[in-house]
Amino acid sequence: MSTARINVVIAIGALTVLFGCATPAAESDDSRASAISGSPGPGDVLTVQEAIDLSAGQVRVRGYVLITRDEVTHLCTGLAGSYPPQCGTPALVVQGLAVDLIPNRESAEGVVWGGEITVQGSLSAGVLSVT
Repeated sequence: MSTARINVVIAIGALTVLFGCATPAAESDDSRASAISGSPGPGDVLTVQEAIDLSAGQVRVRGYVLITRDEVTHLCTGLAGSYPPQCGTPALVVQGLAVDLIPNRESAEGVVWGGEITVQGSLSAGVLSVT
């Protein structure tokens, strides 16, 4: 195989890897901007930080659920790699979320946690009340 042909094959392979690793935008910049500005649209899903910045209103927020030993439910930015995991900050307190709605639910040492979930509810003073 010639050097030029080898270079073409390498270039195609590199482009394939780069495009294969690219992540599509989950939301348009317009919907993200409206959510951050305090006027989320009806279909907008906020991050935990965006919900905290908004501070009040009807929202849909995506995060990881963790219920502590003292039975306080949190919607976390992420889960720490400890076992059992701890809630990554920032986080919201959640009221009214049924445990059986937590996807991929696990528990250890009195802590319950699960996969990423979108929670809809009324946000006030850092507390998300599920509707």
